[in-house]
Amino acid sequence: MSNYNVDILTAVCNGENFLEKQLDSVLSQNYDNFRIIICDDNSADNSRQIIENFKKRSPDKIKVIFNEKNMGAKENFFKLLSLSTAEYIMFCDQDDIWDNNKIRLTLDHMKKHENGRPTLVHTDMSVIDENGATLAPSFTKMQKIDVTKTALNELLVQNTVTGCTMMINRKLADIVKYPVCPTLHDWWIALTACLFGQIFFLPEQTMQYRRHSHNIRGAKNMSSLGYILSRAADKTDAVNMLKLGYIQSAELAKLYAPFLSDSQSEILNAYGKCVDENKLKRLMTIKKYGIWKQGIVRKVGQILFL
Repeated sequence: MSNYNVDILTAVCNGENFLEKQLDSVLSQNYDNFRIIICDDNSADNSRQIIENFKKRSPDKIKVIFNEKNMGAKENFFKLLSLSTAEYIMFCDQDDIWDNNKIRLTLDHMKKHENGRPTLVHTDMSVIDENGATLAPSFTKMQKIDVTKTALNELLVQNTVTGCTMMINRKLADIVKYPVCPTLHDWWIALTACLFGQIFFLPEQTMQYRRHSHNIRGAKNMSSLGYILSRAADKTDAVNMLKLGYIQSAELAKLYAPFLSDSQSEILNAYGKCVDENKLKRLMTIKKYGIWKQGIVRKVGQILFL
């Protein structure tokens, strides 16, 4: 086991624009018993030099891995997870800013609720732009996300857990299986917690999420007319996300088969089969198991893009 009880898993790829501020914010925490494990995904910019400079500054706090070829965000985060040995694990992006009490607040909430079970804790965050100006004081309110929606039928179609805010305990980390299918690491881990553990939300902003042109999936105002029209004009992303949900469900059913209850196995297999079914059969499955997205706008989009 690590001498530190919190590992912070930091995936980096061409992050030179904001990486220094992010690492400075993590190293400025008012909780000290942590280390940062950084995996650079073969960056083509100055990220490697920035990381090496931080390693020299804090050699006992930072462990570094450099990939020889680009693996992608999913592979990078799961590689980091396999390297972690700490009792608690947090996930860190390369372009945000952590509040100095992020670890302490999240860990206190974890210890209050885990009670020996596999546990995930996540928090709210504010949203900033490239220059650090505040765009929204609350990510969850901006996105109109009900974070209490963590039942399996709810999480299968819509992830309500944001990876850069989450902490998991060792009991959950040891359960998480490596997915072969395309997925998002936070969504997969949240579903694993839903199946075999518990999820808690801390309604406090513990970091500043930076929205910029290179985000993989940036924060967006889900109720804005502009967003709705853009999704209607180009449905590719919406269709792909629904398909990802079907594929992910089938993978969960396969990998965790010996450990699932009958009801869990039934819903995972049924939703997984949607990838090969027509729109009517998909709609029947969604209706039968209540696999609906949150809110009227999302539900309408879900039906349109089946």
